[in-house]
Amino acid sequence: MLKALRILGLILSTIGLIGVGAGFLASSAMIVAIGVRGVSLISALSYLTLGVGIASLAGGTVPLAVRAVRSQNDRKRLEDTREADRKQFSDYARDSLNPAKTRARLEQLRRNNPNLSGLVEHCLEQMDRIDTYQSRHKSLLDANEAIYLEDTIEIIDESEKRICRNIRNIINCCILIEDGSGSLGDLDSDIINTSFNENEEELKTVSTLLRYSVAYINNYNRNGVSDRRELDAWIQVMKASMGGNHEKNR
Repeated sequence: MLKALRILGLILSTIGLIGVGAGFLASSAMIVAIGVRGVSLISALSYLTLGVGIASLAGGTVPLAVRAVRSQNDRKRLEDTREADRKQFSDYARDSLNPAKTRARLEQLRRNNPNLSGLVEHCLEQMDRIDTYQSRHKSLLDANEAIYLEDTIEIIDESEKRICRNIRNIINCCILIEDGSGSLGDLDSDIINTSFNENEEELKTVSTLLRYSVAYINNYNRNGVSDRRELDAWIQVMKASMGGNHEKNR
């Protein structure tokens, strides 16, 4: 269709140009033969034909040019998106226990395969909960100037890393269908369920630590002293559950 429109436009434009040129170069004999009015009519028809021809030529050419520009822009956007994905993947690979990069990698999985939205939401929900505990714990210490409990901050940070490590196991499973070529049934449900369950246990231990911290601070505020034995015992339980070789943030 566009090709036919361009051909028609080229033909009409050529005829129009010839007519316009003939009008300018009209001889006295031609004017005498058809009269001034006839020459003017031919000139007007030539301009009309030229206008229609140019419009047809533009109508057949402009859409192609627009398509070419859009196609080029689409290719550039696609390449930019792929480059951003590659960078995001590399950043996560270098620092897989970083919470912010873990979140970004989860969102990348969801973009690449919307079927993973449920798993991603579950992971993000657990990360949101550890963030909430961290915020409450920090607020507790700041509000009470409890510098004597600063050692508990590292414990909760280590718990967050353990949660990120379990989520990393889930991300590893999801790589199999990240390109959309598989189904959720292709994932290792045992690893995924175990990772989620371990994170739930981790969140419970952090919640308990927060409760012991509140009790200790309240007793300290009332009496000026407080017994740390329960709190320290729970910290030791958490450290023991982490083991001596837990991963540090690289």
